[in-house]
Amino acid sequence: MAFTSVHNQEDQSYLIAFRSLLGAQVASVAATPTYFVHAIRKGSFRLRGLARYNIAVPLIGAALGGAGGWIEGSQLSPAVLARRVSDTRLDVTRARRDDYQLIGSVVGALTLPALFRMCHWLTSVRRVGLVTGMLGGAGLGSAVGVLTYYGKDYLHENEPLLPASGEKPIPEQDIPK
Repeated sequence: MAFTSVHNQEDQSYLIAFRSLLGAQVASVAATPTYFVHAIRKGSFRLRGLARYNIAVPLIGAALGGAGGWIEGSQLSPAVLARRVSDTRLDVTRARRDDYQLIGSVVGALTLPALFRMCHWLTSVRRVGLVTGMLGGAGLGSAVGVLTYYGKDYLHENEPLLPASGEKPIPEQDIPK
C-alpha cells in the first residue's frame, strides 16, 4: 500500500511539473505580443518593460499550469493518473519541444544581455540591467525555441515516413555509393 502511495505522489508531481512547463511555454509565446499590445495602447515601448513581461508572464503561466496539473492529478484515480503520466513520459514530440524550449531559453539568456551590452550607447538599454536582461532573454528565447519547434514540425509535416520505424527515409543523394 505504501508503494502505491509513493508511486501516486511521484506521478502527481510529474503531472504538475509537466503542466507547469506547458503553461510556461504557452505563456512565453504569448508574452511578447501581449507586451506589444500593451505598449501600443499605452503609447510607449521600453526594452525594460519587454524584458519584465517576458519574466512575469511565463512565471504566471507556469503557476497556472502547475495549479491545473494539481487539480487534474487530484481528480484522477491512481490507475488513470499512472497511465496519463506514462503516456506523457513516452511522448517523443513533447520531449523534443521541451528540448527546443530549453535550448532557446539558454541561448536567449546569454544573447540578450550581450546584445544590450553591445548597444551601450542607447540609454534605454542601460536601464534594463543584467539580471532582468538574462531572465527576459530566457523568456524570449523560450518562445523562440517553442516557435522554432512548431515551425520545423510544420515544414517537415508532409515528408513520407518509413512503415516499420516511423522515421523519415534518407534522401538518395545522401546515401554513399
